[in-house]
Amino acid sequence: MSPLHDPSSPAYKKANRLFKKATKHRDPLLELEWTPFRAAEKKFKARFPPPDLSDVLDLATLDPGREQEIQQGVWHGSTTVQYTRLSKNAYAVPHIPGLVILPSFIAPEMQRDLIRWSLSEQARHPNETNLDIHYHLPQNGIWNTWLSSRKDPIDITIEPKATQEFQANHEPPGPRKLINNIPATPDTFTSISTTPKPPQAPSATVKPAFPSELIHKLRWANIGWYYHWGTKQYDFTKGKGAIDQRLRNLCRDAVATVDWKQVYIDIHANWGEDEPGWMSWNETYGKYFVGHQHTNSHFF
Repeated sequence: MSPLHDPSSPAYKKANRLFKKATKHRDPLLELEWTPFRAAEKKFKARFPPPDLSDVLDLATLDPGREQEIQQGVWHGSTTVQYTRLSKNAYAVPHIPGLVILPSFIAPEMQRDLIRWSLSEQARHPNETNLDIHYHLPQNGIWNTWLSSRKDPIDITIEPKATQEFQANHEPPGPRKLINNIPATPDTFTSISTTPKPPQAPSATVKPAFPSELIHKLRWANIGWYYHWGTKQYDFTKGKGAIDQRLRNLCRDAVATVDWKQVYIDIHANWGEDEPGWMSWNETYGKYFVGHQHTNSHFF
C-alpha cells in the first residue's frame, strides 16, 4: 500500500496538513464554476487526497495474468462498473454513450515507431510544441538538433524568446487564472473563432540552453488544428495542419475494429435530418477528416 493511502503513515499526515493549509482560504463556491471536464480533471489528477477509483473501470483486473502487476501498483480501479464487451479487445461503457475502450490496441513495435516519428518528424516546424512559446527553436526540431549534436559535438545554444526589456517589465507570477469557456457548438462557432488569441508571453526566467537540456522538457507537439493554450480554444485562423498518413491509418483501423451497431443500436438520440454518422464510418471515416466524429465517441 502506498503511504498516501495509509491515514496512519507520516507521509499521509504531512500531505493532509499541507492540503488543509493550501485550501484554508479557498472559496467554497469555486467548484460550482467548474465544467464537468474540469471537475473530473481536478478529481483524478489530485495528488491529495488520493482519488476514489471505486467507480472507475479497471480492465487490468479482468486479466488473471496481471494480478501481480496490480498488487505492486498504487491505483486500483473496480470491476463492478457496468460495461459491455463488444469483442475480445473492445469494451463499451453504456452510461457514457459512444465511449469505446480498446486496451493495448497499438502493438508495442508500432508504439515505438510512433514515438520515433513524433519526435523526429512531428515535433518540428511548422508544428508548434510547448517549447516554441519560450525558445527560438531550430526548424528541424529539438530532437533532430540533439541527435546532430551527438554525432558532431558542437556548442549549439538555443536562445530564449524573452528579451531583457521583456524580463524587466513582465508581470510578476501569481495564481493561475482558470479559464471557463462557453461550450463549443455550431451556434457558438463564430464567437469562438473571433475571440482574440494573442501569442502567449514567453517565460521571463528561462535561460539559453543546450539541446540536451531541452529535450527532457519537450511535452507535446501540435497535430491538426492549432490549439491555443492561453484561451483553451482552437485558433482556426492558422488553418488545419496536415495529418500524417500513419495516424490516419491508425484512426481508420480503430474505427473498423468496432461493431458500431452494438454501441448505438439501443441509443435513441436526435440525429437531425441526416442519418447517424456511425452507420457509414467504416467506409467514410478518415476520408475527409481524421479525429472529428459526428457523435461523442472516444478511444483509449
